[in-house]
Amino acid sequence: MRIVVTSTLVPGTKLGKPIYNEQGKILVNANVPLTEMMINRLHILGISFVYIQDPLTEDIQIEKTISDELRIESTKKIEDTFLKFQNEESHLRWLSLEKSTSQLKGIISSLLKELKENKDMLSLLADVICYDEYIFSHSLNVTMYALSIGINLGFSQKQLDLLGLGALLHDVGKMVVPLSILEKPGRLTDDEYEQIKLHTTAGYEILRTVPNIHSVAAICALQHHERLNGSGYPHGISGKEMHQYSKIIAIADVFDAVTSNRVYRQAMLPHEGLELLYSGSDKLFDSSLIQTFRESLSIYPTGLTVKLNDGRQGVVCRQNRMSSDRPVVRILEENGGSVSIPYELDLYDNLNFVIVECDTTFKHRVAQF
Repeated sequence: MRIVVTSTLVPGTKLGKPIYNEQGKILVNANVPLTEMMINRLHILGISFVYIQDPLTEDIQIEKTISDELRIESTKKIEDTFLKFQNEESHLRWLSLEKSTSQLKGIISSLLKELKENKDMLSLLADVICYDEYIFSHSLNVTMYALSIGINLGFSQKQLDLLGLGALLHDVGKMVVPLSILEKPGRLTDDEYEQIKLHTTAGYEILRTVPNIHSVAAICALQHHERLNGSGYPHGISGKEMHQYSKIIAIADVFDAVTSNRVYRQAMLPHEGLELLYSGSDKLFDSSLIQTFRESLSIYPTGLTVKLNDGRQGVVCRQNRMSSDRPVVRILEENGGSVSIPYELDLYDNLNFVIVECDTTFKHRVAQF
């Protein structure tokens, strides 16, 4: 299998992985030749990248970060929690969250178990899912990214539990923002942006009143849009005033926002999202935390077509846990033409070669079906 950008698909291509919605229902199946109508549906669903079948890479296996069952179950529980909160009388919202705390903590426990058992690099690109309700899937993704940072930092179980709860509930305040603003595909007006910004203080005010939710979770909701140089909101505090968990969630939040499927914009690949974070290193985001995140992340996901500095091209076939940006590449082209027998090049053992470009277009070299 290999990754291609959806906009370059042609009829007759077969998906290597099915497309699911958040409830686990298959929307577009694998192993079925795509029609023009099916390709258009992928565009409408906002799917930026897909895995396709390809004889040269048919043995490459794409591992999921967490199981489909856990993702579907967790997203559903987050949705139930947030909607109950949204539909409750404003003065009783704290009670709604209090009743849901045990199942939220159960989600964190299950995520930690699978994240610790999974020895592969973190890659949510492998979960080709259409996010009908972005806020719920976003909350889950941010939690996974934040927990992976915490695990790499050597956090204790108690610290991971608190970080996970803060990440899971960081956007709960968006439940008081009008849906027309949350789902607006175009540019927000100044007034709409000010309303969006209120979700930080709204989340804080609710969470701090819930007896069995630690106060740190409320701080994470309040501070996850603050930035080290004081340019964030709601209070424009600087890095030294931010809680460490807020700094971690800020990184996870931005990364997931720019790399997730959205109907109105092209998602970034992981290395592009990471470059965006690094562009704000020590100005917006803590550079040491970005580096820790980098170490756990599959920067060049398995199945991605890449070009090396000597002109050779191939597909990432395995990850190197020792170095997240130096995977094993199956070389398919060199000296301007296809190789007769594809071979593997381990970039970890061949330091003279680096990835200089990623290619997600559907080209003639990919076999037609």
